[in-house]
Amino acid sequence: MPELEQAEKVMFDHPDSALHLLESMEIPSSQTDKENHALWCLLVTQAQYKQVMKIPSDSLVRIAYDYYKPTDNARRKAMSALYMGDINYELRNIEEAMQYYLEGKTEVEKTDDYKTGYLVMISLCRLYLYRDFADYALEASRKAYDYAVKDSNKRYQLASLKYLARCYCISDSLSKAIDTYHKCSELTLELDLESYYYDIQSEIALVYMHKGDIKKSLEIIKSFPITYQRASLMGKNYYLLGQMDSAYFFLNKALKTDNIYTKVSAYQYLYKLGDIPKYRKYLKTYCDSLLFYNDSIIAIDKGKEIVAYKEKYDHQRLITEQQRLRLEKADAQRMMFIITICLIVVIAVVAYLYQKRLVRKETTIRKQSEQLQEYMLQLHEYETQLMQNNRYMEELKEQLSGQEMNSEELHEYREQIDSLQIENSRLSEKINSLQHHINDYSSKLDKARREADKFRNLSEENLYLKQRERVLTDYVVDNDRLVKELREKCRVLETGEWETLEQMCESTYSNFVSRLQGVCPTLTKQELHLCMLIKLRFNNAQMSEIFGVNTTSVSQKKFRLKKHLSDTLQDGLPDEMTLDRWVAEF
Repeated sequence: MPELEQAEKVMFDHPDSALHLLESMEIPSSQTDKENHALWCLLVTQAQYKQVMKIPSDSLVRIAYDYYKPTDNARRKAMSALYMGDINYELRNIEEAMQYYLEGKTEVEKTDDYKTGYLVMISLCRLYLYRDFADYALEASRKAYDYAVKDSNKRYQLASLKYLARCYCISDSLSKAIDTYHKCSELTLELDLESYYYDIQSEIALVYMHKGDIKKSLEIIKSFPITYQRASLMGKNYYLLGQMDSAYFFLNKALKTDNIYTKVSAYQYLYKLGDIPKYRKYLKTYCDSLLFYNDSIIAIDKGKEIVAYKEKYDHQRLITEQQRLRLEKADAQRMMFIITICLIVVIAVVAYLYQKRLVRKETTIRKQSEQLQEYMLQLHEYETQLMQNNRYMEELKEQLSGQEMNSEELHEYREQIDSLQIENSRLSEKINSLQHHINDYSSKLDKARREADKFRNLSEENLYLKQRERVLTDYVVDNDRLVKELREKCRVLETGEWETLEQMCESTYSNFVSRLQGVCPTLTKQELHLCMLIKLRFNNAQMSEIFGVNTTSVSQKKFRLKKHLSDTLQDGLPDEMTLDRWVAEF
C-alpha cells in the first residue's frame, strides 16, 4: 500500500511522521489483506519503539511475527524478531528476548539489510554485556560494527565502538579499550556531538584509573568544562593521589545523585577517609549510609544474578540445540553422499555389463553374417555346377539319340551320363544341406538382429545413464562443503583441505588421483593438485587465488604439465588436445 511504503521510507529519519501517517490511514483488514495488516503492525511497533514510547505488550508486533515466520521473507522475519526481542527486553522477559534476538541474527544474515543487522547485533551485545557474557558480547559488538561500516552509518559505528571498548574493559584488555575509545572520540568530533565526546573521555579516564595511571586520569577529567566533570571520578583520583581534602570535597559533591551505584562508590571512599583523624567524626554516618545502599544493591544484584544464571543456562541450551541440529544435518548430508556414490557405482556397473553384452551380440551377428555369406557363395557354386551338368547331360542325350554308335561308344556315353547323374545327386544333397543351413542361419540372424536392435536401444539407455551419472557426479561435487565454499570465495588451501579434495576426487571420479599416478608416476604434488582443480571445473582465475599466484603463472603451470604428460605417456598428447579436455575425459 502507498501509505505503508511512504511510512517505511521516512521511518529511520522521521519516526514521528511515520507513526502519524500509519495512525491516520485506514488499517488494512486482518481477514482479507493479511500481508498489509502484518506490515502495518510491524511498522507501528517500529515507530513507537524509535520514539521511546512505552509499549505494554508484544501483542501488536506478534501479529507480524506470526505472519512472516513461515514465509521466505528473511528481512521482515528479522525485523519482527528484533522488535519482539526489544519489547520483551523492556518487559524484563530476558529469556524470550534472547531467543528472538538469536532468531533475528539468523535471518538477517541472509539479507543485505545492514541497518537491521546492526540493530539486532547491538541489542544482543547490550543483553550480553550487562549480564557478564564478555566473550559473547565482544563477538556481537564486532559484528554490529561490521554492519555499521557496511551501512556507512557513523552514529551506528560510534555506538558499536563504545560497546566494543566496554567489552575490552571487561576482558581486561585495557590498551585495546583505550584505542577503541579514541576512535569513538574522533567520530564524536566529526559528528559534532559535544556531550557524547565528554562521556567517552570520562570512560577513557576511568580506564586509566584502573590501569594505575592516576595522574593521566585526573588530567583528562580536569581538562573538561566544569559542566561535564564527573565529581565521583575526580574524588577517587584525588584520594588515590593522597589529596584528601580535594577527595572529600568531590566525593561529597558526587552524593548529589539518584544513582545508588554512584552513591555506594562515593560512600566507600568516604568511609576510607574515616581512617584519617580529621574526618573520623563522619565515620558512623558514612558507615550507616554505606550499609543502607549496599543492602539495596545486594537485593538488586541478587535478582540480576538469578536472571543471569538462568540466561547462561538457556543460552548454553540454545547452543547445544544448534550443535545437535548441525550434527544431524551433517549426518544426513553424509548419508546422501554415500547413497549417491553407491547409485553412481551401480549405474556404472550396469552400463558396463550392457555394453559388454551388446558388443558380444554384435560380434556373434557379424560372424553369423559372414558364415551365411559363405554358405550363399557355396550354394551359388553348387547350383551353377548342377546347371552345367544338366546342360551337358542334355547334350549327351541329344548326341546319343541323333547318332548311330557302336556298343563301345554307347557304353562310354552312358557311363558319362550316369556319372553326371551321380554328381548331380551329390550336388543336390549338398544344395539341400546348404539351404537348410542358410534357413537356419537366416532365422538365427533375424533373431540376432532383433536382439541387436534391442541392445542398441539399451545402448541408448546406457548413454542416458552415463549422462545421469555425470549429472549426479557434478551434483555431489557442487554440494561438497569445501568445493561450495571455494566456488563462492576462493582462498589458499591448507594441507588438510588438499587431502579432503583428493579423497573426494578418488571416491567421486573412480580413483582419479590413483589412476593419474599410475599412468604418470613422476607427477609432483603440485601438478596433482592442478589436475584435481581442472577436474573439479575451476577456471584459471579461481586457481590463481587457490594457489596464491597470478593467472599467468597458472597458464605456465598448465603448459609445463602438458609437456610433462606428453613426454611421459606412451602415445603422448596430440597437439590439438588441450590439457583441460584431456583431464576432463581421463
